[in-house]
Amino acid sequence: MGVQDVGDLEKIRVGIESWLAAKLPDRRGLSVPSLDFPKASGESSVTLILEARSEILGDERFVLRMAPAKSQVFDRHDLQMQFEMMEIMAREKLPAPPLVGYEASPKVLGSDFYVMGFRPGRIPSDNPPMMIAGWLKDDTSPEQRTKMWISAVDVLARIHQIDLARHDFSRLPRAAKGETLLAQEIRTFDTMFKPELRPIADPRILEGWELLQKTVPDDAAPAFCWGDSRVGNLIFDDDMPAAVLDWEMANISDPRTDLGWFIWIDRCNSEGLGAARLPGIPSPASLYARWSERTGRSIRGIEWFELFAVVRYAIVLERKFAFMRESNPGLVVPNFPANFIPELMKAVRSSAHAGGT
Repeated sequence: MGVQDVGDLEKIRVGIESWLAAKLPDRRGLSVPSLDFPKASGESSVTLILEARSEILGDERFVLRMAPAKSQVFDRHDLQMQFEMMEIMAREKLPAPPLVGYEASPKVLGSDFYVMGFRPGRIPSDNPPMMIAGWLKDDTSPEQRTKMWISAVDVLARIHQIDLARHDFSRLPRAAKGETLLAQEIRTFDTMFKPELRPIADPRILEGWELLQKTVPDDAAPAFCWGDSRVGNLIFDDDMPAAVLDWEMANISDPRTDLGWFIWIDRCNSEGLGAARLPGIPSPASLYARWSERTGRSIRGIEWFELFAVVRYAIVLERKFAFMRESNPGLVVPNFPANFIPELMKAVRSSAHAGGT
C-alpha cells in the first residue's frame, strides 16, 4: 500500500558502511557492496538489507531500520525505544534478532537508526496476504501451522509475564497516574483518527470508536505489550518463532489489547478479504484459552478488545488511504475491517449488559 521514500540509497550505503566498520572493528576491511529492500518490507519504519563483506568473516547480512521521510501511519518514530525493547527481549531469553547498535545522530544517514544481524527464517507475508498466497499457504501443512500459531501465542504470553520492575521501560507510552489503564492507547488512536478523516471514513468506524470510548474496561494489571502482535511480525525457523520484530507500537497497557490484535489482524486479512483461514490454524477460542492458561490472566471482557483491534486497524488503514490519495486524488478503497464492526459492537453491548461474563 504505498512505496517508502528512503532518499539517496548510495548515500545511505556509504554512511552505513563507515558506521558499521567503526562499530565492528573485528571485521577488518568491512565493506557494504549493496543494500536493498526486503520483499516483505513493512510500511512504517524503513527496512533495508545490508550485504556486508570483511576479510575475517567473509559475507554477512545485516538489517538497517530508520525513520521514513514521511510516515504513512505514525506521527513519530522512537527507534531508540524499539531497539531497547529488543534488548529486553534478548535479556529475557525471548526470540530476538542479534543486535549491533543504535545510532542517535542524524548526521550519518539523515535520521537516527539501528542495525541488527540478519536472522534466517521465514516471515508470513503481508503482501500478498498470507492466507491467500505464499509459502504459508502453499508450503506448510496444517500441523505446521498449528505449531506456528501455538508457539507464537506462547511467546506473546511470555512477553506479558515480564516483570515491569526488572527493566527500564521509561520510554514506553503508558497512561498517566490517575488515568485508566487504557487511557494512553485511547488517546493515541483518537489522535490518529484525525478530524479531516472522520467525515470521509466508513461511518461504522466512528460508531465503533464512540462505543469503545464509552465502555473502556479497567479490570486488569498493567503489562509490557508488544503493540503489533501478529505472526507477520515474527521470523519463523523450523515453525518456531526465531525473532519478534516491529516494536513501534509497544506500550505499557492491558495485555488483552495484544491478544485481540493477534487474532483479529489474521481474521481481517483473511475472512475480511473473502478468504478462509488456513487449515491447522487454531480457533480464536483455543488460542485465548492457551494465553489465559500461560499468563494466569482472565479473558473476561475480550469482546471489547476484539472491537478495539478491528477499529484501530480500520483507523490505520484510513491513514494509509489518505497517504495514497495524495498521489492519486479521488482514490476510493473499501475499508474491509469495518465490515466486522457492527457484529462486534453487538457483542460488546451484550457483554456489558451481562457484566462481562
